[in-house]
Amino acid sequence: MRNVFAIGLLIIIGKFTWGQIPVDDLHYYSLEEVQQAHPDTIYAIDLSKKKLVQLPSELKQYRNLKGLKLTKNKLEELPEFFTLFSQLEFLYLDKNKFNHFPPQLFYLEDLTYLNISRNQINSIPAGIKNLKKLRYLDLWDNRFTTIDPAFAELQQLVFIDFRGTTFATSFVKQWTTAFPNTTVKFDNPCNCLD
Repeated sequence: MRNVFAIGLLIIIGKFTWGQIPVDDLHYYSLEEVQQAHPDTIYAIDLSKKKLVQLPSELKQYRNLKGLKLTKNKLEELPEFFTLFSQLEFLYLDKNKFNHFPPQLFYLEDLTYLNISRNQINSIPAGIKNLKKLRYLDLWDNRFTTIDPAFAELQQLVFIDFRGTTFATSFVKQWTTAFPNTTVKFDNPCNCLD
């Protein structure tokens, strides 16, 4: 009986913890599918796997976007018009060629979910503190060497994924301690880096 109670309790706790992570239930369209629609009626676009080195300029007319998938392209930077997507909540920039955080992201104040994993980013700048609604941040498999202390201001974060890189034990301790109410995922740290 105790085992059943313990399993039930774990399920409830698991649902509570994971239930706080934003769920993307938007319906995504390709750019080709939305070209005949009025731009104000489009809320999510998927431009994944298009081998893009830059975003098409016609994207800027879709100012009501809440979701944008740019997974698996060849993007190194975002255009200035990206700051126009002020209602964006879900953004997928994983599997691109970014070597820094695109500064345009720091204007997206409604952003709640950001996947920028599998890039070559080496630092988290102070500008990230502007993302006050961000709850889920996937940084898996980047090359972080520095993180601005302002990152610790994002106490509303529910989940941060730093896996994919080996960090020093002190680094792991510092950032796990900085987010006491957040699930922070790391690979096993190495004392050899301290």
